[in-house]
Amino acid sequence: MKRSFYFIPVWAVMAFAFLSCGEDRTYEFLAKTEVDNWIEAQMREIYLYYQEIPQLEMEDYFSPPEEFFPKLLASQDKYSYIEVPAETDAATGVKLRNAIQTVTYGFDFVLTDDPTGTSRQVARVLQVLPQSPAAAIGLQRGDFITEVNGNNVSSKNTGLLENGNGTVLTVSTLSADEETGELVWDEEATELTLPAAVPMENNPLFLYKVIERDGRKTGYLVYNEFKAGINDSDASYLEQMLQIFQWFKEQGVTDFILDLRYNQGGQVTCAQLLASLLAPASCLGQEFARFEFNDKRQDSNYSLDFLTEYASCNLNLDRLFIISGLYTASASEMMVNCLRPYMTVNLLGTKTLGKNVAMTRIDSPYGFVMYPVTSTVLNKEGRSDYASGFTPEYIISELNYYPWYELGDPNELLLKNALQWMASGVPPDAENVDQPEEPETPESTASLRLPRKPVSGYSSILSKRSPAAILPE
Repeated sequence: MKRSFYFIPVWAVMAFAFLSCGEDRTYEFLAKTEVDNWIEAQMREIYLYYQEIPQLEMEDYFSPPEEFFPKLLASQDKYSYIEVPAETDAATGVKLRNAIQTVTYGFDFVLTDDPTGTSRQVARVLQVLPQSPAAAIGLQRGDFITEVNGNNVSSKNTGLLENGNGTVLTVSTLSADEETGELVWDEEATELTLPAAVPMENNPLFLYKVIERDGRKTGYLVYNEFKAGINDSDASYLEQMLQIFQWFKEQGVTDFILDLRYNQGGQVTCAQLLASLLAPASCLGQEFARFEFNDKRQDSNYSLDFLTEYASCNLNLDRLFIISGLYTASASEMMVNCLRPYMTVNLLGTKTLGKNVAMTRIDSPYGFVMYPVTSTVLNKEGRSDYASGFTPEYIISELNYYPWYELGDPNELLLKNALQWMASGVPPDAENVDQPEEPETPESTASLRLPRKPVSGYSSILSKRSPAAILPE
């Protein structure tokens, strides 16, 4: 005998329970659970793992959205998230997690173990925004912040490094003990006083340049987020990208290094455009990426092709060097996976996160936004086998070295090694390859390998946005 199965909404069961108590409180119940039931209805339809939504208890439906949404997620889902507007004052307006313009001191950092071996933690500066409060006081990439307002840096006070009405930073420098050779902190540290945080635009096209060596011109781009514009109706960053690549082409660029070490992803249409500017010209018009949805939504499956309308800006490369780091994820990984069927993609840095799925933005009528995982991302060959991340051919962790140079400086560790790989076939600092003895590097450009590998923790980059490949609405 054929059986029929019906999904009975939890709200209906609960409403009946309210009614059966002798007093009809159905409308009261529906009002209090309306938002959570709306969230669940959306998830049961669009969520890639809808069949694995856990069975919830009655009291769960009285939770605020930011607490209820995570209860619906499948055990393997580390990426779906919800944005609820934060409380803020009239001067700054509503601030969402992915806002391009935020109130900030203007630098990113990662919390790590103390490289000298003490039990405390230190914050290491990853990048500094130009014309920011941090830049104004001379804070530089690679600086070690050991204290904030006179207290040791820890996971409990990292918020003091991100925004506020000003704070005092203690910046310390490392040196090698003359007798033992062990790293120690210099006795004299520098105190820097940050003025109040200010609203700043974080342009994802952080830095671009052309590097000339041995008669070859290499384009270099630090790209920090796949973002189309300042807001959802703006495309100014895509327009700027086209201008940059037109300039690269006019400069006669024949090789390219794409720096995605701090890029957690973003909009897949931005990845589509960037790939169309980098890939061989013969690929234009062919399939770039394919998106497959749950079994209820197979009619929604679709592909994005390499764009033909921007052929005048295409560099027609046959190989690409990508720098990866602690945060390289999602749309950044999609670039690796979806370009490899068409060209040689060389990866240098550290292992990527492993997000081979995409998300859809769902605007609620209640003022919040959901980003559930809704599809798997595949390349032309149907491959999506990077859930554990991409391991670079040459592994180099910048956290293991001191000092650092500014991004774009040819002596900067990862850029220097990418250029060396491009020129001679082997990066000099690769940690997974036995290296021949190199001539002594001048002290002014040397990078010292730390004797202890620092373990990274909290990062301001992770606090701003979640790893994402956001599908077009």
